[in-house]
Amino acid sequence: MTEEKTDQTETPYEYSFEYIQKKLQGSKDSFGMLMKEIVRTGICTECGTCAAVCAVLEWDDLVGQPKLIGKCTGCGICYNQCPRTITDPYQLMGEFKTGYVANTNIPEVIGGQDGGTVTSLLCYLFDEHLIDAAVVTMRDPNKPWHPVAQIITSKDDAIKSSGSIYCHSQTVEALMDAVREDFRSIAFVGTPCNIDAVSKMFDSPTGMLKYFMRCHVLKIGLFCMDSFAPEAIYPFFEKEGIDLSKVQKMDINKGKFHIFYDPQGEPVKSYTIKQLDKFKSSSCSFCTDLGAENADISVGSVGSGANKNTVFARTGIGAEIMEDAAEKGYLKIEPFNAINLNAVLFLAKLKKVSQYTVRKRKVFIVRDAAVKEEKARIETKPEVEQVDVKPPLGTRKFLRVSKDLNEENRILNVSLTNTIGYVLEDMKIRIVTVEELFEKKPWITTITELFPFETIEIGYPLDGEAGEPNKANVLVEASTEAFGKIFSRTLKVAPKE
Repeated sequence: MTEEKTDQTETPYEYSFEYIQKKLQGSKDSFGMLMKEIVRTGICTECGTCAAVCAVLEWDDLVGQPKLIGKCTGCGICYNQCPRTITDPYQLMGEFKTGYVANTNIPEVIGGQDGGTVTSLLCYLFDEHLIDAAVVTMRDPNKPWHPVAQIITSKDDAIKSSGSIYCHSQTVEALMDAVREDFRSIAFVGTPCNIDAVSKMFDSPTGMLKYFMRCHVLKIGLFCMDSFAPEAIYPFFEKEGIDLSKVQKMDINKGKFHIFYDPQGEPVKSYTIKQLDKFKSSSCSFCTDLGAENADISVGSVGSGANKNTVFARTGIGAEIMEDAAEKGYLKIEPFNAINLNAVLFLAKLKKVSQYTVRKRKVFIVRDAAVKEEKARIETKPEVEQVDVKPPLGTRKFLRVSKDLNEENRILNVSLTNTIGYVLEDMKIRIVTVEELFEKKPWITTITELFPFETIEIGYPLDGEAGEPNKANVLVEASTEAFGKIFSRTLKVAPKE
């Protein structure tokens, strides 16, 4: 026994290292993930933990990041010890009482969106008189596939409202309407951001509904990875030859956005999510909640298989409703397992770290003196201080414009920021000096892509010699092929007092 102990070279540290490696779900690119998500995004704390726990990593003091000094085995120990990575299951998907794989057992709902679980739950709640009304999102009858929040009060309405629309919907406004109409028990169906709003309205000390004790809201949350701007994505679909009036179903599955004319047939068009990234809402880049963590019941299609839903009952009432709906024949449920959970955790991790890769870029436009300028032309309109252009999307503004005068160099720096929340493509910008009825020194350029909240800065030279008073009226216009003129304003330029 003594000799065996003497020959044993394994230290307690080595034992714990090997033990934890068996527990990790590493990948062949674990170190690459650490570099991509943490180091290159600028959120590394330079604590050196990754190098401290891995035998083939060393901390490079010169560049302030880890470097490989041997072959990476993909064990994932560096990624899982980093204080900036999010790997704990409860951090990734929130707490829940019970997990299920569920699908509808109602004939009218079979063949709907995924497993039809949300519609079946609403049918159960209405039939059992557990709710007076529900707030859901339906298709606007006047605008194909545009979302509109509605208050429904019957099982038939619930069946008609089935299906997913991957766009933001103002469901909280409909909830407040339901409260004003004195509905006492309301089911609220919404994405994580809307679920968070309702939770805050009840739980926050300054919440609008905190002391409104006559109303109970059951929160049914929908898994959400991305939401798309209808004003941007639908014109793109139409350019692709898709007739939105014929579309019966849209579905996101395995990283692809599918469009169906026949819900039971093959998709008429499919796109990767990366292809549609420019059309997604800018707020989605900051959202870290995949599974509606503040809901009573969370429902999604990740990890559940075809025509089924992944369901998390997060509260006691949520678990009781799921069990009773299954017992009374509205749903078929089966226990959740580790395979299902791993799929959810993977997607939840992508959502949690998405905020790390957000970039707010600033682009500087440099004029090329060799490029021949557009000839000046005369306008017959009178000079005005500001021309208000009604945006094609109502009151929403596409651009925010500011100016800064460099008196020494006689340069007017014009900053334009995309405020619409999705990518503006092929935006033509025109800047001219206006003198009475005349325009002179026109300058035109086209910005291929301007990302949400990205700013471009343009240095526009004014007439005159250095030291002269800088007074001018400068007209700034912007237009796109999709929306026409989206901005037009005359900027008054004057020297500082």
